[in-house]
Amino acid sequence: MKKLTFILSLILSFNAYAANTCGDDLDNNCWDCGKTASDNCTARLDTDTKKLTITGNGYMANYYIGQHYDWEDPLAVGRPWGNDIESVEISEGIKSIGENAFYGTRLTEVEIPASVKEIKMAAFQGSTLTNVIFDENSELYLIGGGAFNYIPMTSINLPQSVVVIGDNAFNFSAIDSIILPDNVFSIDGSPFAGQGIGDNLFQGISLKAFSDVDNIYCSEASRSKCEEYFSKAEFWEGGTYYPIKEKAILNVNNADGSVDTYQWASDGSATIYRDGNFKGYSKKRIFTLDEANAVTGKINTIKIKYR
Repeated sequence: MKKLTFILSLILSFNAYAANTCGDDLDNNCWDCGKTASDNCTARLDTDTKKLTITGNGYMANYYIGQHYDWEDPLAVGRPWGNDIESVEISEGIKSIGENAFYGTRLTEVEIPASVKEIKMAAFQGSTLTNVIFDENSELYLIGGGAFNYIPMTSINLPQSVVVIGDNAFNFSAIDSIILPDNVFSIDGSPFAGQGIGDNLFQGISLKAFSDVDNIYCSEASRSKCEEYFSKAEFWEGGTYYPIKEKAILNVNNADGSVDTYQWASDGSATIYRDGNFKGYSKKRIFTLDEANAVTGKINTIKIKYR
């Protein structure tokens, strides 16, 4: 009986391993995509459908495009599947999406399994991505610099598990609004400096993460930290970084379903509206709508953005 159990165990182990290997197709539209020798990750491309299937239970390798960028991983390798991909299926068990993994590809949609903990630098940058679906109970905690840079997607809902967002993660894209998870305000950002995230962090968020996002949403529970972040964040324009509150709007989703909208003027003053109606303020000079219109109509030093 013990011998039979041992043989059965060997067969199951072999089958589990074989299911995630290329067999005779190694390097022929099928590649080992593991970050290390202990990471079980296989990528197989169907050249007819242009679909890449990634299976396994480990971390993906980091890749470089064109030239070798010495970012987080100096051992990054050239991406074998190129840009000619129109869809991807990532199996549960994969723990990361490597640097440049889908940079410049023709992907339009991707489903991120719950097991993925990291989306590394420039993972989807320059692709044609319009929709990202995060599985329920996502374990994602890190979004690297430029991960969703230069894409046509207009909005994204991040899992509550996210605690780190890197430089330019959502910049130069069509993303107009983003909801920040409460957990991004729960850690000290310093341990992530120099890891492809950025050195100028507030909690776990780069101050340069959302240059092109016009509406940033937070929950009522994280209001004070969200305001503090917003007062420090920056956006890039013409080679210079400016305070993001001169461009974007901070929104707070209240527990009762209402939304508080904070609209700053360039002198640091702010107007707060609840569901579009003037609300009030705390420790800030306030303009009523009529006063704001009168001021902005006469001088150019105060600018108030309307939703």
